[in-house]
Amino acid sequence: MIPVPQNRELKPPPLSRRRFVAGALATVAGPQLIPASALGMAGQMPPSERITIAMFGVGNRGLGSLGAMRPLPDHQVVAIADCRRARADLAQNQVNATYAGRLGKEQFTGCEIYNDFREVLARDDIDAVWGCAPDHWHGVHFLRAIEAGMDLYGEKPVTRWIAEGIRVREAVRRYGCVFQTGTQQRSQGHFRQACELARNGYLGKVHTIEVGAPGGRAYPAVAPSEPPEGFDYDMWTGPAPYFPFDTSRCEWLAMYMISHYCAGFITNWGVHHLDIAGWGCPEVFQKPFEVEGTGTLPTEGMTDTWISWNMNLRWENGLRMRFSNSGGPYKQGCRFIGDAGWVHVNRAGISAEPNSLLTVQRKPDDMPLHASPGFSGDRHGYTAHTADFFQSIRTRRDPVSPVEEGHAASTIGNVCDISLRLGRKLTWDPAHDRFVSDDDANAMLSRASRSPWSI
Repeated sequence: MIPVPQNRELKPPPLSRRRFVAGALATVAGPQLIPASALGMAGQMPPSERITIAMFGVGNRGLGSLGAMRPLPDHQVVAIADCRRARADLAQNQVNATYAGRLGKEQFTGCEIYNDFREVLARDDIDAVWGCAPDHWHGVHFLRAIEAGMDLYGEKPVTRWIAEGIRVREAVRRYGCVFQTGTQQRSQGHFRQACELARNGYLGKVHTIEVGAPGGRAYPAVAPSEPPEGFDYDMWTGPAPYFPFDTSRCEWLAMYMISHYCAGFITNWGVHHLDIAGWGCPEVFQKPFEVEGTGTLPTEGMTDTWISWNMNLRWENGLRMRFSNSGGPYKQGCRFIGDAGWVHVNRAGISAEPNSLLTVQRKPDDMPLHASPGFSGDRHGYTAHTADFFQSIRTRRDPVSPVEEGHAASTIGNVCDISLRLGRKLTWDPAHDRFVSDDDANAMLSRASRSPWSI
């Protein structure tokens, strides 16, 4: 399917609380923070005008998201759902300390903790959900939040399974949800610069894209044990198959290397740079492609996702993508190669040949890409990506990483995984969300969910 154009206006969701200011504040579209004149005491917006946030999952990524929100005055985190009580307590303390500091108070108690996310969705005072639970929960969390009328910041990949992502993508449009995929590299200026060079012809005709992402690793099996106090392991397992608890499988990074919870870094990390490939060359997301390659799996232990891979993707128009684990052989990041030069971009920076591409004077008819609000010193783009999401909630326009493109980038990693597991060349047709003439591959688009978490 063809991604929805950037800045498409969305209809308001039917059920969620909408208490935002009208006029100029409601149509903020520039890179500025909310103007001081609109803020209340201590730089806070009045409570009735803040975007109210519920966090689903406050592990490493969830805590990082809370930090990214901290410089922005136009929101308030009011609920945390996490099946590990210790993590929920830590995040709650951070949230309350942030708002106490803003208000000049010794204490603030405006954030509540939940073990079951469904209790949060039953509230009528929450505007948006921040989805930071492990990948195997994304489909359930995201769909149920959308159906409850809430906007979503959904961490990548959009879902663990392609069929779940299709459901999420369709629900976003049906319910008028604002959905920001957590591919925050789009909110860093040098990634946008590389993609604009590729899209506007400065490299000539782009014929090859090279993508590298961190590889996986093996983890040894660990003897089963009892979950620690305050850890609802049954809830953590959720829709995935149930295995006896052990001290490794739920932790970073082992859980990313177990296919029941994650497709591995071929998708979970690969999605970042695959997303940039599609932002710079839209046909990557829009057109059918063939894929084949080789990979290495662990030979023992509890993990079963790709340690290394080397994939070849081909489109009918001659475009090729080479996708490997970092250094195997492709450098981490995304490189666009055209007949007039190349540009390579990753989180460390941007380079090009010829180097003059980096200072080229743009033409008036160049197509600019969506620019997120800027924040100096935000090296990873999280705060800018967050501000872009808040801006979209207020304007009801698509954010920089809309669901269609987040799902498409997630799909490419999962398609590569399926091709490797079947050991053969496959053809993916994005217009029909299916593999061409391959029943075995199409059977791998989904898996049965553990009751009661089917979607």
